Amino acid sequence: MTPLRIIIADDAAEFRKSVRAMMALERDIEIVAVARDGQEAVELAEKHKPDLILMDINMPRLNGLDAIRAVTQVSPATVCMVVSSDGDSETLRKAMQEGVREYLVKPFGPDELMAAIRRTTVNIEESRHKFEEATKASETERYAYLLQLVLTYLKEERIDKDAIKAYRDYVMHPEADLDLVSRLAEVFLALRDWKTVRYIANRLDQDLTLT
Repeated sequence: MTPLRIIIADDAAEFRKSVRAMMALERDIEIVAVARDGQEAVELAEKHKPDLILMDINMPRLNGLDAIRAVTQVSPATVCMVVSSDGDSETLRKAMQEGVREYLVKPFGPDELMAAIRRTTVNIEESRHKFEEATKASETERYAYLLQLVLTYLKEERIDKDAIKAYRDYVMHPEADLDLVSRLAEVFLALRDWKTVRYIANRLDQDLTLT
């Protein structure tokens, strides 16, 4: 089972230590990093792409709400859960507007924390699914654009720098049509680009072996 990858973001060292202790015996949870302020939380989210961030609200450099907004940009599949001593209803409302579904007010115990994390797991699965679907759609659009670009350049018999880059990107694309790859091999032969020619030959050879 893949562990739930978590970042703890809080400016209080004692709280960070306490939360780590609460989750120490949970085998399906991995603490990948701890952040001391909101800005560091965003930087670590971009680096580690965690499943979940336990985010305090009142932190230096960047507060929790602004950090949550930034995290959605650098790690769209990450879900944020608020853990804060600020139980103000207006803060809660703002957090919910940013997509937060769990909001724990300090202090809380291990059972309360783990129950909230388990509930959040549902949101994490939904977030993963949406991110994967969006990625697939984006890749499909990029491939369609690259294919059209290559066909246009071939029709125009272009062998300038931009065209060669497009041809090379296409032959290395995992979804590339092998008939078109074979056609592009002639271009690279004419250019004496032996490295790309060898790559194409190996790819075509592998396809023949599989069939």
